[in-house]
Amino acid sequence: MFGRDFSGAETSEVGVPQSLVAKRRAALDTASTFSGMAFPERRTALLVLAGLVRSECDVSTLHEAYQDLADAKVIPLLAALRHHCPSTFRHCVRTMKFVMIIVRRLGISRQEHASICVGALLHDIGKLSLPIDLLRLSRELKPAEVEKIRQHSEAGYESICDKRVFGWNAVLDIVRHHHERLDGSGYPLGLAANQISLRTRCVSVGDVFGALTEHRPYRAALSAEKAFGILSDLVAAGKLDGGVVSALGAGLGLAAGPS
Repeated sequence: MFGRDFSGAETSEVGVPQSLVAKRRAALDTASTFSGMAFPERRTALLVLAGLVRSECDVSTLHEAYQDLADAKVIPLLAALRHHCPSTFRHCVRTMKFVMIIVRRLGISRQEHASICVGALLHDIGKLSLPIDLLRLSRELKPAEVEKIRQHSEAGYESICDKRVFGWNAVLDIVRHHHERLDGSGYPLGLAANQISLRTRCVSVGDVFGALTEHRPYRAALSAEKAFGILSDLVAAGKLDGGVVSALGAGLGLAAGPS
């Protein structure tokens, strides 16, 4: 799960970057503490660790992000989301990977990486409150259904707002506001411009890019190039942060093109 042939410190790691070797070992050490977990939570925790290993986070961020998830006791929530809607869980892990590409290139303080990472992993946790039939609809949504889906950001915020973990306010900011847009057209509060934090702007971009490049019941996955063109259009429309989108493009080797 943490990489081909990975079995611990004795495994040959020829040709593997030392940063990845260190993250694999850190993940294995963390996974060794999972013996008391029920299977769904243990499996989910392993999938989260695997996502962290494959992201651009460093060893310290991996440790801190997982510890925050454990201290906040939200692994069971992620396990429930994985059971309720596996594609949404996978989307959250993919979003986290894109977000870590962005934050590394924007030079965001290392002290903020763990909370941004956790916020990205939990950004859609509110979809636990939505009927699975609604999440799997293959037709255009009716206005009432759109409004129902838009409730997930507030529902997610409410489900984790009682946690007492250092830096958790940053996580809550991301979960509640990742659908806000710079021009004020987003939800739930219609925030605009500087009312939207940089960390949330990063997750918004990672979220949109992840969604566009994933298969959905109503459309096929778009290519990375096509999706990046759409992000660039959203920047031109004043909805997404151009610097954040450029950082993602630099990390993925993409340039704006026709969408």
